[in-house]
Amino acid sequence: MTNQQLSSSPRGHSAARVAVARCAGRGVLLSAALLLTLLAGACQSGPEPRYEGPAGKGRLIYKPGVGITRESAQLNSDEQTLFKAADEAFSERRWDDCVVLTLQLTQLFPEGSRVVDALIMRIQANLEADRSGEPAAFSRSVQLDQWIFLYLAPDHDARLIALIAKGGDTRDTIVALRELPVQAFIDRLAPDADTLYNSGRLNAAQYDVNILTTYYLPTLQLREYRQKVAELARDVCWLMYASREFSQTIAVSEDLLAVNPPPAIKADTLFIMGSAQRRNGAAPVAASTFGWLYRGAGLRDTDTRWRPYALLWQIHQTLATSKGAIYDLTYYELALELIGEYELYRYENPNIPRVLNGEFLLLVEQVYNIMIERDLNAADTYSRIGESGAAAFYEKRALDWQEQRDKRIAGLRQDP
Repeated sequence: MTNQQLSSSPRGHSAARVAVARCAGRGVLLSAALLLTLLAGACQSGPEPRYEGPAGKGRLIYKPGVGITRESAQLNSDEQTLFKAADEAFSERRWDDCVVLTLQLTQLFPEGSRVVDALIMRIQANLEADRSGEPAAFSRSVQLDQWIFLYLAPDHDARLIALIAKGGDTRDTIVALRELPVQAFIDRLAPDADTLYNSGRLNAAQYDVNILTTYYLPTLQLREYRQKVAELARDVCWLMYASREFSQTIAVSEDLLAVNPPPAIKADTLFIMGSAQRRNGAAPVAASTFGWLYRGAGLRDTDTRWRPYALLWQIHQTLATSKGAIYDLTYYELALELIGEYELYRYENPNIPRVLNGEFLLLVEQVYNIMIERDLNAADTYSRIGESGAAAFYEKRALDWQEQRDKRIAGLRQDP
């Protein structure tokens, strides 16, 4: 049945009114199983994957208060009424009511004006409905997607700047949050991520993200939706990672990267995808992903803070690819080249966090010590068999490695 048929169908009108009547003014307590059942039904009975939008002339446009429309398109009052009820439920933090109403809307009006707004709202509601109450988790007074935004947004984001400009506790909270090391932030996300995953809400949000980035892909040409959909998809990636579902993290990340998200979100996605690949034990793939983030994704330092972190993990994963220095020094030599790139990067970007620079210092020492140990072992072997010339050669080379190590470490300890 098309959107036009639904808008004029008594059955479509009555279903929308019944949905509003059942949800208005009371909480609808849905179990996670029921949520997933409803979503599965939406998957089975939904339209074929190509959104055409409301009937009318011209291209799709966004109109405030209406949603997606075209020139001369007819406004569907039942759809708008259903969306208004869902929006009220969301504003009142009646998350289950909101989920029910948006499920009704996307089923009844899959080609409607408000369907993308409803999907976005449903993702946000599902990410709020079963959040953890643990003290270690983020405060529930702020939506989870907002906590993630406050941590990941680039410094130049106008929304972030406006919030910091409020001063007081708001500014202090944001500054303290953004100073957290990435693993500390993941640890703060983990209680909510685990609860949402165990309840099925996170999988439900992942399903809706997939629908938005596939069937409703044409709507991402509208700037009103492109940024928000990309941010929510990114949020789901990070929550999947925090719940230790690394394969799903990679799958959602690949789907998001396929739609070419804005630069900052692209960087966040590449970083968490590389981290998931690393945790899955795919060292060569992770090294490639981190390398792409550092130098091949067309990103600038104003787009993301992750470039030097990506270089650090590229080196780590390059080393993890090796079977050991006794077999092949190629990976260690490559690691030394990448450390040289870091030295140049640090010279051009002197505001690198001290903690991160300290991790590079440890990495330099680790790589050089492996080279030194290998040559000292070789020197010892040749000495035992009476090859004094070869032994002297490897002893000299071990001393050269030591001098290079000490010089590089001293340079990295100095301010650029």
